[in-house]
Amino acid sequence: MVGLIHRTLFSLVESAAGNDAVVEVQRRAGVPRDKVFRMDQAYDDAEWQRLLAAACEVLGVTQPQAEQAFAEFFLRDALKRWPRWFAMSHSAREFLERQPKIHNSVATGVRDPATRRAIEDKFRVDSRDGELVVHYKSSNQLCGLYQALARCIIAHFGDKATIDEVRCMKNGDPECEIHIRWPKAGGE
Repeated sequence: MVGLIHRTLFSLVESAAGNDAVVEVQRRAGVPRDKVFRMDQAYDDAEWQRLLAAACEVLGVTQPQAEQAFAEFFLRDALKRWPRWFAMSHSAREFLERQPKIHNSVATGVRDPATRRAIEDKFRVDSRDGELVVHYKSSNQLCGLYQALARCIIAHFGDKATIDEVRCMKNGDPECEIHIRWPKAGGE
């Protein structure tokens, strides 16, 4: 996981509860206050999991609530930071079909080929008539965050779609499989 996600989490915590809350999240997660998270470097998944758990504790929210807040916060930031990503798509479906390429573009700065490949292998999207099937595999098991982001993207584009997770690593499946379905008349 690249440092953009960590920095976004810190910004979310700071906006919700102030800088002291960020310091407390770092303390509880065992992350030095002066550690700088960079976009061109991958970080340990266990460290991310500690940070997310600590953020949930400090903010007094569940992981699904934190994932939803993160998704909303990340979308607002992404709309400002990368407006072209959104301008290139006419619908949520177009954007979500492109999402693995967007995700992988963030990994281009990671120099170690094996680490970059691990980041790039997290997502695969199959496009079918009326639906997208998202294959997600990560030890972070953030399928809930992906679904929250997908809901935010769907709402941003004013689309209507349903999201169902038919397989999940949290249940022992080898990967998460998420189906996003649009009504016949929309999303294409």
